[in-house]
Amino acid sequence: MKRGIGLGLIVAIIFSAFVLLKDTLGMSSFFMAAIAMAMYAVLGQVGDYFKAGLSMLVGVIVGLAGILVLATKMPLPPNNTVYLALICGLSLFVLVIISTIGLRVDAMFLGWAGYFASVWSIYTTNVSALATEALSAAVGVSVALLLGLIMAIIVTKIDRAVVNH
Repeated sequence: MKRGIGLGLIVAIIFSAFVLLKDTLGMSSFFMAAIAMAMYAVLGQVGDYFKAGLSMLVGVIVGLAGILVLATKMPLPPNNTVYLALICGLSLFVLVIISTIGLRVDAMFLGWAGYFASVWSIYTTNVSALATEALSAAVGVSVALLLGLIMAIIVTKIDRAVVNH
């Protein structure tokens, strides 16, 4: 029981520190780490966390490329619905193709969706701000999702050590 409480406190402290540093990391939606934690705890128990983390980073990169193409080459909101559908569909197609080399498609989708969610309000309200925010948002999303992965590993270890003996 003491071990479980100790590990639980470690998870709480790591997540709390992340919430305190969220603006420094360029990530305003810290809840993404909690979503990643839940996703990896459920989907990641099949094993290879390194592959899951790498896949998530590939998803963030594809999301970054997609939003940059939308912001520089396509009509801006609100006249961009067809182009948005085209870029999103093409991005997801690329992720599925990349998954054939062994990367996890669920983690790539999480990275891609996380990046789009983090920059969507900037894209729809102030596209010119993406010139300075796009890369820092990618770093912030990556940190949040990797932190979620680490917390999921810790929580899974807690569950195995304490609950399931």
